[in-house]
Amino acid sequence: MHRWVWWLGVLLGGLLVVAGVAETVRLLVTGDGGLWFWFPTLVGGGALVITGTVLLPHSPARGRLLTTIGALAAVLPTMWTVLVPVLLVVLMVATAREAAALEAGRGRTG
Repeated sequence: MHRWVWWLGVLLGGLLVVAGVAETVRLLVTGDGGLWFWFPTLVGGGALVITGTVLLPHSPARGRLLTTIGALAAVLPTMWTVLVPVLLVVLMVATAREAAALEAGRGRTG
């Protein structure tokens, strides 16, 4: 597994969790709505990205699935940044390629 894919997944996942916690605190302090959108998409998406990234070398199919679900969940709330959704798409593609290479290396056919 390429180290940059692992680092990208861990860093993006961490960024999403931190952003989700910050947004949740802001919502609780100000009383604004949207808690049920921001918390699951950012914190949940970030947690799935981190879990999938860490799991990828040991279980490529599960790692790819969790990373992809987490990244897709986080695309919408981070759309305004432009860069983060692009990095999430890069992570999804790189994770799919890594998972395919790991599965091929283990002799799996599907």
